Amino acid sequence: MPRPPMPPGTWGTITVTRTESATLEASARYIYFSGRAARIRARGNSVQAARTALVRKLQELNGAEAAEAAEGDLTPLTTVTELAAFWLREKQAQRVSPNSLKAYRSTVKNQVVPVIGDRRLRDCRTSTLDRVIKDRAALGYSPTMLRKVLHGMFAVAVRHDVMASNPVREVARISTPRREIEYLDMDQIQAVRRLIEASIGKKRPGPRPTNDLKDAVDLILGTGCRIGETGALIYSEIDLGAANPTLTVSGTIITETGVGTFRQPWTKSGAGYRTLHLPPFAVEILLRRQVENRANPIGAVFPTRRGTWRQISNWERMWNQVVDDTAYDWVTFHTFRRSVATLIDREVGIEAAQAQLGHDDSDITRDFYVHKASVAPDLTVHLEKLRPQA
Repeated sequence: MPRPPMPPGTWGTITVTRTESATLEASARYIYFSGRAARIRARGNSVQAARTALVRKLQELNGAEAAEAAEGDLTPLTTVTELAAFWLREKQAQRVSPNSLKAYRSTVKNQVVPVIGDRRLRDCRTSTLDRVIKDRAALGYSPTMLRKVLHGMFAVAVRHDVMASNPVREVARISTPRREIEYLDMDQIQAVRRLIEASIGKKRPGPRPTNDLKDAVDLILGTGCRIGETGALIYSEIDLGAANPTLTVSGTIITETGVGTFRQPWTKSGAGYRTLHLPPFAVEILLRRQVENRANPIGAVFPTRRGTWRQISNWERMWNQVVDDTAYDWVTFHTFRRSVATLIDREVGIEAAQAQLGHDDSDITRDFYVHKASVAPDLTVHLEKLRPQA
């Protein structure tokens, strides 16, 4: 059976011979990135000196090829750090959402580069990446996001013909305990509303409290929108004069370092762009806000006092002030979305809940938003055959 070919950037056995001038010469067969093989030589006054000089020469040659590869296309000598930078530039060019790009960069910076950043692509195997994901999961990091980022990175390497297959594809999936889906029942929703009312009535230093938080929570309950979508609502896409009033969800709130807070004119996914029918209590809220609140230059339903977009972190800070040190400190804005999904699923069905929340797949709604045990088919007629005999 023939010996397998050596990969680019490697060299074979080092041999040392004595030259006609009585010096010692070490040599080895080196494989260039192009696949061409050449014998590289170095001399010294002793066997060890000649070998050391050759190894240094081979390492310099390997490093020069790697540096050249880093400046151009991806190659087997490209490092994982360079691949990650290449992939992030590609994601940015694809105009992924700023929040997603921020999460990708954070994962690369904190979980990929410190662990395998200097490793070359030719040395990245499924076993290597399997260990990385498992080790990081053991430290409390999300294996789902890390796997997603690594899969995307090495998919680029496959597309550029650097790797024959994606080594992340066969990495073992790490099972995590299924979390109980937390939602609010009708009595709990009313209790939370009373907490918000009490918070508005509290005397505290600073500007006078507004109904913004109360109205935002009620609109989430009346629509199933995300808090970012609720904060991005604009009057030009709300039709309260129709026989069946509607609003269109067409954007979300984003905050970027160096840019500020702005309304992104598209939603988290394609299914997130949707028109929703409004229940009467939501119509009343929007009509009241149109009458009571002065117009703002951005046409926002929930502008700041200065007429700008409110950061998500500000909404979260306002919410935490309401529920901290109460029995409802576990409730978040997402809890209201789950409550809406659970109600609609029970009253209408999972597909209706999916459409209302703006999910691409009903499995997302079912697995992460609806509090519901799976219902087995009615097999009582068949099971009755197992009745004990008298």
